[in-house]
Amino acid sequence: MVRQIPDYPRQGIEFCHVLGIEFCHVLGISQKPGGLALCTSLLKTHFAGDWAKVDAVVCCEAGGFVYASALASWVNVPLVLTRDAGKLPPPTVSVIKLSSHISSLESNDSTEKRIEMERDVLPRGGFVVVVDDVLSTGKTLCAVLQLLDKDGIGSDDVSIMTVAEFPVHRGRELLRRRGFGRINIQSLLVFGGA
Repeated sequence: MVRQIPDYPRQGIEFCHVLGIEFCHVLGISQKPGGLALCTSLLKTHFAGDWAKVDAVVCCEAGGFVYASALASWVNVPLVLTRDAGKLPPPTVSVIKLSSHISSLESNDSTEKRIEMERDVLPRGGFVVVVDDVLSTGKTLCAVLQLLDKDGIGSDDVSIMTVAEFPVHRGRELLRRRGFGRINIQSLLVFGGA
């Protein structure tokens, strides 16, 4: 169900030459008949924790919205959004996030932007599962974990689930360097080795 796309995001870029893999369109899973249901079921059943102890599913903009909302609905827990700054009603907490899209690696784009989530939407001491479509550089997940920390949710109260992981971009290494190495990370698909 994962479609490989050469020459994306720009004509002439061959991700297989630069990155060792082609860009994979993970969101395409949801465009296939039964794809979203299958992926949501796999996220639910492969979770290493206890869904009865989860207080919320936190999703990453934008690819995480698709899978996190379906999963939160299935396991019947609240969905908490992280968004680009200015898209949520106040009060919010925010952090700076470096650009992390695969294409930014090719253009040397290191622009900063702020992401945020609503303040105090999560219960203090609550347990959350962060869901994103892809773990590549780790910059998005790192920023989301910083948001959670600012709102009183520590690393011991977080688990991460992704649909796909690209270890070549060393996302887990970045999370370890930023102090998030103890967080359980589960990925349904791993491209290019672990």
